[in-house]
Amino acid sequence: MSTVADLYGVLGVPENAEADAIKKAYRNLAKRFHPDANPNDKKAEERFKEIGQAYEILSDTEKRRRYDSMRQTPYGNGRPGPGRSSGDSDNFDWQGSSNIDDLFSMFFGQGASPLGGFPGAGGVGSDSGADLDSEVWVSFEDAALGRPVTVQMEGQAQPLRLNLPAGAESGLRLRLAGQGALRRRGRRGDLFLTLKVRPSERFTRQGLDIVGKISVNLAQALLGAKATVPTLRGGLRVSIPPFTQPSTRLRLAGQGVEAEGRKGDHLVEVEVRLPQELSAEEKTMLEAMARRHKWEL
Repeated sequence: MSTVADLYGVLGVPENAEADAIKKAYRNLAKRFHPDANPNDKKAEERFKEIGQAYEILSDTEKRRRYDSMRQTPYGNGRPGPGRSSGDSDNFDWQGSSNIDDLFSMFFGQGASPLGGFPGAGGVGSDSGADLDSEVWVSFEDAALGRPVTVQMEGQAQPLRLNLPAGAESGLRLRLAGQGALRRRGRRGDLFLTLKVRPSERFTRQGLDIVGKISVNLAQALLGAKATVPTLRGGLRVSIPPFTQPSTRLRLAGQGVEAEGRKGDHLVEVEVRLPQELSAEEKTMLEAMARRHKWEL
C-alpha cells in the first residue's frame, strides 16, 4: 500500500465518515489547537496547520475522491498500477510522500496554508485570514429597538460591540471586518455572526407590531380607568374604555418596531381579573344585576 498521509487519522474520523462528522471533528480540533488558545506553542501551531490542511481536502467532494483514489493506488512513484494507463485521471505524481505539506501543495499549490481557523471567504493561500462563523444571543428588546450591545465571544480577547439594526430578527447575519482568524502572514479574516433573539416574557412580535398584555379588575373593565401599559420604550399611560371585554385589543399607534422608515404599533390585549370571593352584600347585588339583565345563572 502507499504511504500517503492519513488525513482521516489527522481528524480522528473513519474513512467512511459523513461530511457533517468531518466538519464537527475539524471544528473541535481547530478550537483546541488554535494559536490564540496556545500562544507560543509551536507544536500546537503545527498540529493546527495539519488539521486545517486535512479538512481543506476532505471537505471538498472532488478533492476527497481524488485523495481516496490516491490512497488505494499501490504504486507511489507516479507510474500507473496494473490495468491502468498513464492517462488515467486518478494517477498522480505524489511519489508516495507521507508529508501532509507535500500532499496539500499538490492539491492547492506551493505556499498554500490553512493556518488561521475555520474555512471561509479568506480561502486557502489568501493573504487574509480565514473567516469565522458563530452565533450570538441578544435580548428581544435590544433586537427590536436596535440598541448597541457588547458580547464576549469564545476565542476573542476583547468584548465585541455590535450595533444592531432596529427590528433585527433571529437569522440575521452580521459581518465584523477584521475580527476573524489570523494567518501566519497577512491580515485577519472576517467574523460572521448569526443573530439569535431570546424570547421575551412580556412581548411577542408580529412583523413591526408588538403584542403585550395588561390585566385590569372587574370595576376597571366595567367603569373604565387609567392604566400603565408596558411598551418597548417604557410605561405608557392609557385609558381603558368603559365596558371593555376580556381579550379586547387596544392599539397604540407608532409604539411598535421602527425600521426602514416604517413604524409598527403596540397591541395591548386586555385581561379582566375576577374576584376570588364575594361578600353576602356583593353577592346579593350581583344577583339583582343578573335578574335585571336577564343573565342565566
